[in-house]
Amino acid sequence: MKNIAKICLIAGLIFSVSMIYAQTFRLEAGYVNPKRFGTSESTTNFHGIRLGATAEFDLKNNFSLLTGALYSLVYSDKIQKYSANDSVRYSTFGHYVDVPLRLTYTYPIANYLKVFGFAGPNLNIGLAQPQKVQADMTAALKTLTGIESGNYDLFKKAVIHRMNFQLGAGGGIQYKNYQLKAGYDFSIKSINAVDTGSLFQNGWYISVSYQF
Repeated sequence: MKNIAKICLIAGLIFSVSMIYAQTFRLEAGYVNPKRFGTSESTTNFHGIRLGATAEFDLKNNFSLLTGALYSLVYSDKIQKYSANDSVRYSTFGHYVDVPLRLTYTYPIANYLKVFGFAGPNLNIGLAQPQKVQADMTAALKTLTGIESGNYDLFKKAVIHRMNFQLGAGGGIQYKNYQLKAGYDFSIKSINAVDTGSLFQNGWYISVSYQF
């Protein structure tokens, strides 16, 4: 809990400073589709929603710098089969806060209509990741794999790191005060906290935002 409080405090301070000095503010909502994969486990696909706010600083020549704080709630329901009668079901929720830092270029193409592209780092902060494991396997296979049924939080068990450093890019279109954008973020460092096996969490998203 102390780590979560510190993380939230840091994200809150960054966003508070941004709100003071930024020229443009937006509320944002959308769909997110993270994917976790690597040599240490099979691929896990998540689906969820993202809500938050962004602040944008005007630079020169149609360039700007965007940051913000975006909360995501995601879910995955994965079944790992070992045989026709042996399987493990993983039901996982994920709670995250993203703090992006994007260099954005905007090009006006008509009255009230603009297109834009962006790129830059993103800090994907894990708040909680509760997981329910249902192991329907023989006793011998459970002993061999070490998998048992139960409820866990993957961050509290130190299975994966809370901090996921990413790089991303994307683009979109703006009409008056409304934006539609999409992008993709990919991990630049493994989040595996157990061993040296690689584990990454990438993902794409699409969202709408309103400028006020």
